[in-house]
Amino acid sequence: MSLSKVLGLAYLNNLPVADLTFDSKAVRPGAVFFALKGSRVDGNLFIEDAVSRGAVMVVSSQPAAKDYGVLYYQSDDIERDMADAACEFYQRPSDRLKIIGITGTKGKTSIAYLVESVLTHAGKKVSALGTVNYRINGKVQCTAPNTTPAALPLFKLMHKMVLKESEFLVMEVSSHALDQKRVRRIDFDTAVFTNLQRDHLDYHLTFENYFQAKRKLFENLTSLQNPKSGRCAVINADDEYGRRLIQEVQNRAQVLTYGLENSADFIAENIQESLDGTTFTVNGRLCKIHLLGRHNVYNALAAYAVCVRQGLDPETVIEGLAALPGVPGRMERVRGGQDFYVFVDFAYTDEALNRAFDTVEHFKRGRIITVFGCGGERDRTKRPLMGATACKRSDLVFITNDNPRREDPQQIFADILQGTKGYSNFVVEPDRAQAICRALDAAQKDDVVIIAGKGHEEQQIIGAEKKHFSDKETVLAYLGSKNRVS
Repeated sequence: MSLSKVLGLAYLNNLPVADLTFDSKAVRPGAVFFALKGSRVDGNLFIEDAVSRGAVMVVSSQPAAKDYGVLYYQSDDIERDMADAACEFYQRPSDRLKIIGITGTKGKTSIAYLVESVLTHAGKKVSALGTVNYRINGKVQCTAPNTTPAALPLFKLMHKMVLKESEFLVMEVSSHALDQKRVRRIDFDTAVFTNLQRDHLDYHLTFENYFQAKRKLFENLTSLQNPKSGRCAVINADDEYGRRLIQEVQNRAQVLTYGLENSADFIAENIQESLDGTTFTVNGRLCKIHLLGRHNVYNALAAYAVCVRQGLDPETVIEGLAALPGVPGRMERVRGGQDFYVFVDFAYTDEALNRAFDTVEHFKRGRIITVFGCGGERDRTKRPLMGATACKRSDLVFITNDNPRREDPQQIFADILQGTKGYSNFVVEPDRAQAICRALDAAQKDDVVIIAGKGHEEQQIIGAEKKHFSDKETVLAYLGSKNRVS
């Protein structure tokens, strides 16, 4: 593939390109500055700042407002040109990595951790990018600002992975990333589809748009421009949109299917759940995972299919699945010597809440107490659904703030309360720490407390301010102060 337009222009003008960035504060001499126009910040307002810091070229979707004294390129598709430039500048790193992309509404993080566990157990060098953090050969590089990084940091990270001799990259691929061309020019070896549930309709507007964004991962997989052979799609055969995707992809790539209910290549049976984990058989072979819930059987099946497809023998895959102790913030049990159960979970939709309730129904002996909120500046249609689900399936509910961002928390509560009509088993407590402590204080022996919404997150966004906040830390601090020993 020829050099990108941006770098081609720079080199034709004898510009010493030293870096690519869309952050004017990060510009150093020799940088190409991409003036991105986002939903809140317009990079075009910072062009002069970028030039003053040493940018040698500006790329924008808008015509130049003035002569900035540097090369200026007006792009008709800045996201495309940014990805193309990053691919070339960082020497096409995806050509030297086996890349496994995972998309879908739920399950991406757990599947990524399971695949990473198996490949690491098999002696492979594995890097991972996802919702919790970014890791190179198991070493955390940073917490994740986005599930899938923007094209410039993404290619930079991949270049670093190549230098560190990673063999595999396991990455969660969000619908936003696919829609915004962040993974353009990435050569995926395997693509996984988990499921499609209500989410991100504030961005995609319709469910069909949401599906079409997810589908782009598989268009990338089957692109004729992709030089790799033997590419594979791993798809959930029990999901309605998964079955649709199977029909659309099967003539262009190898398809492996997994499921519990419909005919599939990898089927789980004999499922047994407990607080210690879940056991099941895959095509007759016994597996155990330290993850709770039927939904994690789906996640383990997807990981099993991916790893067998990579040539690992089934026994090694089974050992690698069992080697993962848990996934941060995904029905993560918090122990502090208490005589009741506490789980922190990243459930922020009504479907995810139902999944959490389904998980604990199997072993609950007391009440279910739930703490949850809804994020601000996000899909409002799910708020009453979450309110109704929480009240219907809990004995006591504390409705609180999640990440209100710049939205009025009272508006968020009003939306949630639309779904609680007819119920009286809830309390509105805006302070999240207080809501958690009140829930724990109300818990009695054998009760189950589910703290939903933030999971692994370690900050809370109120207005424009980000404050350190961890549901897990709040629980442990409370339990330590009360010393409620069973």
